Amino acid sequence: MKLIKSPNEFLSKVAEPFDFDSMDAKQVSGEMCQVMMAKNGIGLAANQVGVDAQIFVMRPTQHAEVTKPFAVINPVILEVSNEIEEGKEGCLSHIGLILNISRPKSLVTQFLDIDGKECILELSGIDARCFLHEYDHLQGIEFTSRTSKLKLSMAKKKQRKLIKEHANG
Repeated sequence: MKLIKSPNEFLSKVAEPFDFDSMDAKQVSGEMCQVMMAKNGIGLAANQVGVDAQIFVMRPTQHAEVTKPFAVINPVILEVSNEIEEGKEGCLSHIGLILNISRPKSLVTQFLDIDGKECILELSGIDARCFLHEYDHLQGIEFTSRTSKLKLSMAKKKQRKLIKEHANG
């Protein structure tokens, strides 16, 4: 699997439901976790690696019971908090781009795990933010569309400066 970088129209495509009969969930999620960990990410959606399926992997940081990376398949958001929080977000498909994005502070979701078992999970803070970011990817929504054109333009200038500084050592 290779990471798709923006701009790429595959990133704005709504992913098809995951089909357990035609795809091996353990293999797909395992490979996605390898890419995510190699890039030091906390989440990665299937369409970021060229897979047209409703699956993403995430590495929770604030959950008491769930501490290892796991796969979220065919997710449904059951509930989001009314409390909105602005926070910094980056994306593995947008290297060096950091945006302030407003998102619900917590959520409840229902999804399938790699064995096809139904799970219900409550997430908050950075874990909820990560979940919503990856969920957006599956809906063909990039985080760049969740900010104003002015803020995006300013962030892209910073991104170009960082990339230039990094290239020059």
